[in-house]
Amino acid sequence: MLTVDEEKRAYGCVFCVTGKERAAAHYIEHAFADVRVIVPRQIKLRTIAGKMYTEEAILFPGYIFIDAPASMETTPSFLNEAILSVLSSEAGNWQLYGDDAKVVNWLFSYEGLISFSKAYREGERIRIISGPLKDLEGQILRVDKRNKSGQVVVKLCNREIKTWLRFEIVDTI
Repeated sequence: MLTVDEEKRAYGCVFCVTGKERAAAHYIEHAFADVRVIVPRQIKLRTIAGKMYTEEAILFPGYIFIDAPASMETTPSFLNEAILSVLSSEAGNWQLYGDDAKVVNWLFSYEGLISFSKAYREGERIRIISGPLKDLEGQILRVDKRNKSGQVVVKLCNREIKTWLRFEIVDTI
């Protein structure tokens, strides 16, 4: 029998009740020792009474992602009060492939927390030089220089999900 470290791994997507992402992740982590879970989050700016604060917010409400043994049953039985379903293909395969797997790999590489990117101003253009937006540079839809953020589109499970991510403009590269 293969150990978890020797076994081939795969990514999957779990659909859960919006607002219960952390509870769903906690349940899976404790019930299935060989499954890693991330709740994608981002650092956002919030202005209260003229002062700017940072806060952590769920990046994709209602979705969490797993890294599990590829040999796991066709549709893992994660269901509880917070978990609605494991997303799967028509054939019942829970594993993500192609661009979906790349996005989830990207999320795991940042441990699920998408923080600020750094950008450099080149005339009227903004060039992302580090952080998560650099990885998504080809998929940035809009840049809001005043609020120091960019709207990016992520294709995931045959859906385009738009979200705003923060960046910081630096004076020199």
